[in-house]
Amino acid sequence: MTPRGQPSSLVAALAIARRDLLEFVRDRRTLVITLLLPMATYPILALATALGLRTATQEIDARTAPAPIRVGLSGPDAALFAALVQRTLETTPRNERTGWPADVALADVSKADAESLLDRGAIDLWIVTQPGLLAALQAQQTVPIRARVSARQPANVTLREQFLAFMRTLGRDVTRGRVTAAGLPTTLLEPLDVAFEGDPAGGPPPMEHNVVSTLAGGMLVLLTVLTLTGAFYPAIDAIAGEKERGTIETLLIAPCRISDIVLGKFLGVLAITLATLVANVMSIAATAAVAVRYLPQGVVAALPEGALAQASIATIVAFCGMAAVAAATCLAVTTASKSGKEAQNTLTPVILLVSAVAGSALLPGVRTGPLFAAIPFAGQVVVARSALGTGAEEPSGGLVLALAVAVSLLSSLAVTWLLLQLTALTLADEDVLFRGPDVAGTPLHRPARRRRPNAVQALLPLVAGFAGLWYSQGLVPNDLRWAIPVQQVLAVLVPLALVGWWQRVDLRETFSWRWPAVGGADRAARSASVMLGAVLLGGGLFLLGAAALLAWQGGTTSAEARQLSSRLVALIQDQPRWLAWALIALVPAVCEELLFRGWVLAGFVGHARTRQRLWTAIVVQAAAFALFHLLPERMPQTFLLGLVLGVLVALTGSLWPAIACHLAHNSMPIVILAFAGDMPDLAEAIETGASSAAMLPQSIIVAAAAAVAIGSGLVAIGVRPWNRLMEHPR
Repeated sequence: MTPRGQPSSLVAALAIARRDLLEFVRDRRTLVITLLLPMATYPILALATALGLRTATQEIDARTAPAPIRVGLSGPDAALFAALVQRTLETTPRNERTGWPADVALADVSKADAESLLDRGAIDLWIVTQPGLLAALQAQQTVPIRARVSARQPANVTLREQFLAFMRTLGRDVTRGRVTAAGLPTTLLEPLDVAFEGDPAGGPPPMEHNVVSTLAGGMLVLLTVLTLTGAFYPAIDAIAGEKERGTIETLLIAPCRISDIVLGKFLGVLAITLATLVANVMSIAATAAVAVRYLPQGVVAALPEGALAQASIATIVAFCGMAAVAAATCLAVTTASKSGKEAQNTLTPVILLVSAVAGSALLPGVRTGPLFAAIPFAGQVVVARSALGTGAEEPSGGLVLALAVAVSLLSSLAVTWLLLQLTALTLADEDVLFRGPDVAGTPLHRPARRRRPNAVQALLPLVAGFAGLWYSQGLVPNDLRWAIPVQQVLAVLVPLALVGWWQRVDLRETFSWRWPAVGGADRAARSASVMLGAVLLGGGLFLLGAAALLAWQGGTTSAEARQLSSRLVALIQDQPRWLAWALIALVPAVCEELLFRGWVLAGFVGHARTRQRLWTAIVVQAAAFALFHLLPERMPQTFLLGLVLGVLVALTGSLWPAIACHLAHNSMPIVILAFAGDMPDLAEAIETGASSAAMLPQSIIVAAAAAVAIGSGLVAIGVRPWNRLMEHPR
């Protein structure tokens, strides 16, 4: 219930949103930059695209158009060969000259002058006829024809192809002459007569002319970037501007919660972002209607009936979700900035990153599906482009498209909520909110000691870790004996060690490096109950997750997942079990728990720990943990594991149960392969990564569910009382 005199959350949020919108509208320069200037870019872009396509089409037509070929002939049988060529030119009907040059001009040249004629371009090809050429043809032999080109002015591909097409016809005429001389009918060589009927236009335009998919993809990526930039200046002004104007303190002492302030700021930024999206969509539609008139004929192929309307609806719905993600992203990033200038510098690489993510939706093989549709910024482009169709695929429709749009919206809502929670955590952190201007000091000046990192500092090893994980893929060898340790060191330990040393935090407090905080006279028994429960949870979650993944994928997984599975199986089978266990289970469990359930969780929980901050921190670190594993199809299972591990740390105040759970989870492939003789189908599922869920014995699935249930019960027994610990996390 809202206390008397304090407005409700929605009323407070709407009031803040209305205030920010009025401030934005009053700033006419920002209004013009945000709304009007992007609209003016579309006519320029369309004109440049039309001119570029027209020029490219003309160049293609010019390169592929039939052109006369000048051939120089030398040698004793040059005249006989010229007569043979001339007879083919005169007797071949026009409709059989497919791929031919416009004309073949023959000239008798001397060997001394041939090279200079080639270099000057007087002739395109030079053929030296061998003695006895005509006699060899009449004797049904194969005669070599070598056409020389200039080294200084090499013949282009089109000239070569057209000359080869003509020479194939010449060879066909010689073959017909041989068949006739043998007393056989010429139809012996032509058992089939294939032709196309009912298509007076001659079929679809050439593939290089049909650029609907390319144009649509480019427009969608541009719309993604402009949607994000629509939230750029409003988000900067929302909080960083408040800091510069000195009004953030007044806003924080208003009779409303921080979550209400964040929601109000978000609604204001979202309103402007949606207005930018609508303006851009209208500009694209109007520009496309005009640009079609200037495009070369045949560039835009006819779309299937209803495809344009279907694509428009899917684009608008999906991009509304993107607008929410864009507004929340810009707001979350700028909250940690102390000024508008710093916010601009921080948001610029974010725009570049979003551009790359959106552009990845144009890669070959990316299709409509729950996995791709759920990816922020890229999923919306995939959905819209699939609704329109590509040059090689029919437009998606019906239930498939509706499911993709629904998944895209749900994913956008989930990401938006997560980003708003992160914004609220950052806004409530006084170290971030009220940090003063940077002061001059030595390059190695370190901050004062603190118990735990703040929300911004929690992100530093994550960002560095993602970069290290990405770049290490090109540096580490294929051998997993070296790849796993190197990746864990570069992506986890090095960034974590550097940031931890620089920030001078209390390592024991930050990493929860203590035994489970369970009280009572039977503390040892309770601790053992928690650790055993964590082990059962980890093993059971792996098997249930594998069964769910295989059932959802319909028995198939991606090539990347199958390759990773085969490499892990090879490591387990080729190396001693203790080494395989250390690399697959022990090293990742310790390193990743230190990063995610240690540093990241502690940073987002902060000093003023509340239930809301705790649960938000658990969700944030679980999402980062899922992204850290890169494979989209594994992310749901990894996200669930991250939630369980975060809850274990929150309940016990210790990292040890999370390490035990993670260790058991990663050890399951080794355990399964150890009993491969008793469970061959299950071993095959682990080895191939592409088996069906039916290959997992029902008894294994039941045992896994029982392990999860028993493990949860043992943790609950060991941690008591439950409610008090949840309200006052350690």
